[in-house]
Amino acid sequence: MKYTNQRIEILEFLKEFDGHPTVDDVYEGVRKKLTRISKATVYNNLRFLAEKGLIKDVNIKGVSRFEANLVPHHHIICIGCGRISDYESEELTDYSLKIAGDIEGFEVETTDTNFYGFCKECKED
Repeated sequence: MKYTNQRIEILEFLKEFDGHPTVDDVYEGVRKKLTRISKATVYNNLRFLAEKGLIKDVNIKGVSRFEANLVPHHHIICIGCGRISDYESEELTDYSLKIAGDIEGFEVETTDTNFYGFCKECKED
C-alpha cells in the first residue's frame, strides 16, 4: 500500500481525534494542514483505509463515522446529543462470538454492539 501525504494526515487526524468523526469532520481537520485537499479525496482515502483494515467505518443510523481504534469494542450512543463513546468488554465480545457461532451457514469474523440511551449530561437536562 502506498502511503501518500493525504493518507498519512488522515490517519494522524483519526488517531488524535477524540471521538468518531464524519467525513466532513475529517475533511475540515485535514484541510488545516493540506489546504488544497478535496472532500472527495478525503472520502476516497477513508474508504480505502477502511478496506485495508487500517481504520474502522462505524455506520450509525446511516452515517459513516471513522475511528482508528482497532481493538474489538462496542459503542455507547446518546440519543439526545449523538455522542458516541467506545465501550470495551472482552466478555461481551466473547459472548457475542459464541452465540454467533450457532448461526448456520455463516462464519462470523467480528462483532460489535451499539447501546442507545442518554448520557449523563442529556439525562440531567
